[in-house]
Amino acid sequence: MSGFSVDWLTLRAGADDRARAPALLERVKVWAGDGPLLIADLGGGCGATRRALGSHLPAARWRLLDNDSALLDQAPPGADLETVAVDLAARPEAAFFPPPDLVAASAFFDLVSAAWIDRFVALLAASRAPLYAALTYDGREDWRPAPRHEAAALEAFRGDMARDKGFGPALGPNAPRYLADALRRSGYTVHEAASDWRLTRARDAALIESLATGAATAARVRAALSPAALRDWRTDRTAATAVVIGHCDILAFPGSAS
Repeated sequence: MSGFSVDWLTLRAGADDRARAPALLERVKVWAGDGPLLIADLGGGCGATRRALGSHLPAARWRLLDNDSALLDQAPPGADLETVAVDLAARPEAAFFPPPDLVAASAFFDLVSAAWIDRFVALLAASRAPLYAALTYDGREDWRPAPRHEAAALEAFRGDMARDKGFGPALGPNAPRYLADALRRSGYTVHEAASDWRLTRARDAALIESLATGAATAARVRAALSPAALRDWRTDRTAATAVVIGHCDILAFPGSAS
């Protein structure tokens, strides 16, 4: 599914783990209790969601679904794990056979389209499974010191996120609201919490530089700034000492459960 490299997923892993909303993790743990359950992890890649939830759900079995078999091969092996190479863009129903007790995803729903979410939520509602969707980008960014040309360049980056990544025109920063609304329309009780990356130069310099470079590439494609202004923006972002990148976690249960 993703097209992301192992290096990128490794680079962001620490920021992801720190950002996950603890209240929703605790709610998942309380809901699951001590019993066994099967979790279908959309875009499961190297197993980041499994790593994050493992201590909360020690009796869980995991099905990691991703179209990138090379990423799936990097997931730490275990008796609790099955990896499934599948194109979820074409076959979202693959997540529901066998029926999961919980569907999970991390940094996934901002990559997909509104039409794909509608199709997925219909399948989810038919299964009556809960959903844990973590780390969906919501468009908020705060870089300090403030970079030159930030407003125009950030708007270009957000616009570039709407590129089709295999699932139709991506929702990008509009994904958290669209997903939450679709779940509520399908009768789900939805819990939302911020899961922002909070980066510092001392700890996250490599991630900050990677984000600055990637965003500048996207803004260049959209020709939002002059080459000189774009260089200034990238230089200032690369030198940032503190960065907040807004994400949202969603936990949804069918009906009024939990």
